Amino acid sequence: MRVATAKGTGRADRRAWAVGQTGGVTDSEPLQCSAKDCRADARWALRWNNPKIHDADRLKIWLACDDHKEHLSTFLARRGFLRDAVPVDEIR
Repeated sequence: MRVATAKGTGRADRRAWAVGQTGGVTDSEPLQCSAKDCRADARWALRWNNPKIHDADRLKIWLACDDHKEHLSTFLARRGFLRDAVPVDEIR
């Protein structure tokens, strides 16, 4: 997802981020891998949070194709962020 930046500030426009984060997902929308420049269909939902800034019950989700699941999972796990990885059908 692209995040809009406020002109001249270099900071993300939190309103644009919130709309992107809370927008509904329909069954007709294809879910794509979150890896940079990957347009493959997502097969996995990597649920994570940063315990320093998120409440324990708040989970964020990255989507992964089969090719990027291990790489993205490892990235999150090394930081202590990864909570679990489930098939993407479980989050629809």
